[in-house]
Amino acid sequence: MESSTIATDTNGDSEVTGAAGEHGSHERSNKRTTFEKYLDRKEGRKRLRKAHKMRKQERRRQALQSSLETTTRLPKPQIVKISDSSCKTRVVLDCAYDHMMSFKDICKLAHQISNCYSINRHLPSPVQLYVTGLGSAFKHSPQSSQGTKQRQPVVPEASSAASTSKHDTPTRPPVSKSTLSRLNLVNAENWDLFLKMEDFTELFPATSIVYLCAEAADELPDAFLPPAVNNSDGKGPKFTSDDVYVIGGLVDHNAHVGFCHLQASERGYRTARLPLDRTGIQLCGRKVLSLMHVFQALAGVLGGGLDWTTSLNAAIPPRDGNLCPPQ
Repeated sequence: MESSTIATDTNGDSEVTGAAGEHGSHERSNKRTTFEKYLDRKEGRKRLRKAHKMRKQERRRQALQSSLETTTRLPKPQIVKISDSSCKTRVVLDCAYDHMMSFKDICKLAHQISNCYSINRHLPSPVQLYVTGLGSAFKHSPQSSQGTKQRQPVVPEASSAASTSKHDTPTRPPVSKSTLSRLNLVNAENWDLFLKMEDFTELFPATSIVYLCAEAADELPDAFLPPAVNNSDGKGPKFTSDDVYVIGGLVDHNAHVGFCHLQASERGYRTARLPLDRTGIQLCGRKVLSLMHVFQALAGVLGGGLDWTTSLNAAIPPRDGNLCPPQ
């Protein structure tokens, strides 16, 4: 049996000697060794994670480098300003119908105008895009109906009004819940188009106006001839590249069927419709498209270099119930 002795020094402190003292010292030594091993393992795992991360980053770098070497970067499409465009045909979005729409439909109209601007901006030869009638909301506002005197903008001659300035400045804040107020929210005054408070009738001569309506008897031609070139068959009105093509901005959900066509006919304007029948495109129900779809189809032919079939198929959304199945 092992024994231990307790030695007392001159100060009175005792010290355990012998087998028991050596056993305690050995346990403390083992504990330190275990902790040191834990630290070593921890550092080892840290080094492994770092090495794995570096290898992963290197693989990504090599993959990216290989992709850049094998892939040809497409050139960024060139944005052409309407002032520099070879297409000088004027297309008007008529926004004089705020008083006939709910605020929800006015918001939809403003969104469609924004989409029209985006479509035109990315065309090889953008059309001369006008948004007119933005001041019509003042005429039908409560203040106007109460007899408040409204300052009317000075309108130049029809030949110069469309080219003098791109954007008209309202003489007072826009009517709330109007198309103008919605366009102001997206900074439309900075867009590359013509924003006009006046109605298109004040900007262009009546002889140049062609109002696009689904109810019109005449279809637009395959090619828009210059004014000096006459139609060989002599049938129907002559649609030229110098004419002003007007699209009605009335989101009505069939509440005012044929209203734009009636207005245009009463004013003596020529009317036309998209060549859906001639291109063989069949729509279920009434052949009425939204402002954005009409503009996309027309602009694709005028400034995109497309034929009507290609442009109409790109513009008309292929939703269920829109395009009729082939017979």
